[in-house]
Amino acid sequence: MRSKKAIVNTLAGGLGTLLVGLLQFVGRIVFIRFLSDEYLGISSLFTNILSILSLTELGLSTAVCFRLYQPLAEGDRETIKAVMRYFRRAYFVIGWVVIVLGAALLPLLPYLMTGTTGLVDVRVVYLLYVLQSALSYWFWAYKAILLQADQKLYIVRFYHVIANLLVIALQLLSLMLFRDFIVYSALGLLAAVFVNLFSAREVDKRYPYLSEKNCRRLKKEEKQSLFRDVSGMSLFKINTTVVNSTDNLIISAFINVRTVALYGNYQLVISGISQVAMQLFGGVTATVGNYYAEDTKEHNELVFRCIQLLCYWVYTFLGIGLLLFLNPVIQLCFGQSRVFSTELVFLQVFYFVMNGFQRTSFIYRDACGLFWKGKVRPAATAALNIVISIVLVHSIGLAGVIAGTIISWLLTTWWYDPCLIYRQAFAMSPRSYFIGYAKAAFLTAALGALCIVLSKLVPFGGIGGLIVDMILCMSIPNLGYYLVYRKSEEFCYLKKLGIASLHQMGYNRKK
Repeated sequence: MRSKKAIVNTLAGGLGTLLVGLLQFVGRIVFIRFLSDEYLGISSLFTNILSILSLTELGLSTAVCFRLYQPLAEGDRETIKAVMRYFRRAYFVIGWVVIVLGAALLPLLPYLMTGTTGLVDVRVVYLLYVLQSALSYWFWAYKAILLQADQKLYIVRFYHVIANLLVIALQLLSLMLFRDFIVYSALGLLAAVFVNLFSAREVDKRYPYLSEKNCRRLKKEEKQSLFRDVSGMSLFKINTTVVNSTDNLIISAFINVRTVALYGNYQLVISGISQVAMQLFGGVTATVGNYYAEDTKEHNELVFRCIQLLCYWVYTFLGIGLLLFLNPVIQLCFGQSRVFSTELVFLQVFYFVMNGFQRTSFIYRDACGLFWKGKVRPAATAALNIVISIVLVHSIGLAGVIAGTIISWLLTTWWYDPCLIYRQAFAMSPRSYFIGYAKAAFLTAALGALCIVLSKLVPFGGIGGLIVDMILCMSIPNLGYYLVYRKSEEFCYLKKLGIASLHQMGYNRKK
């Protein structure tokens, strides 16, 4: 049953994120047609500033989700109500903190923006973005966490897609009719409100006991435990935000806003694919949490290796596809003048694959509640990323910003998190993990090089060349991984699980 829920959450999360990503991509194309790169750069910059403001949440939702696994499994309604009540109050406060901090940053905007347009009052637009961030914590936003903890993430994803479809359609219509950046930004406020309202209504129907007024308060030791998890998780949250959100700030401050827009075109494609892949794996987090609470360390380690194999396989396939098709897609959709060099594309894809190979570690870190014990690593990664990126941007420009992220990651995250999980969650040596990682990395490099060499040997271009590249991308990575891993314990386990799940779903349909 747990595996079936994981599969449903995985498929729903992946499809939902893919649809939202496609909508945003189309929206970006239309945006550039009616406005300009400078406007787009401003939008991307403000989005990243708000990502930094989201640090006020400090990973509270992840820690609360972890705290809900056990009472949901045991049917402990009183504890569920107590946790959700506490979470509701915290989110209300966080929304106001975002508004206060966002307003306090308003005087700093001129120092963060180089080469901006004077055609719009950026202060008004910025405040609209701040309000949009605050709204994501209000209107019963806290209720969605219960669906996620109860392995019903697919419901949240469904409403997320519907809300984004409505809002993006309205925004595109406003661009066509008014070509007004402020109207476009104001309509963005509706997305968070719609998602929260839809999800809250679903929670009220499925968990009616949440509306009961007789609700106990969290005990002192429960609050202390939650605070400890949030304190540890906050550092991971800070690291993720710094790594993913400060690049645009550095580019805007040391290069210009237009480069933020051009870099954003690539990041929209890469992050869109990354979000889909994250949802594919993120859908199993709650299931992993249940496994960890109930099964042996040996079996948990086997499940870890199975998910890790899927990460290697999926991100190798996606990474090679990005290498072959990223520049052609950007050229087709945004124009030749917005295409980056091969070196810049490679750096972005390299980080995408490296980050993807780490996905299993992130899942287990969250599912096993290892927030506090791993608190040192994220602070080191965040600090190194800022320092190295600022140093390198002066000498090699945009490539230095991307390289700074990669170097800080290699110095900290890629080895620390697996060591933490193997020693704390499995009580085992991480040696087998690094051997498996080296094997997968070598295989990925070989398959990628083979695809690129064969692609360059194709004597024609155009549609025919793209079709050949697509065949190479679809066949070589998948065939290579199948031949290398088809007899492994992980592959056999996944094959058995997949067959059993298909049989189970077929049985349920017959019933």
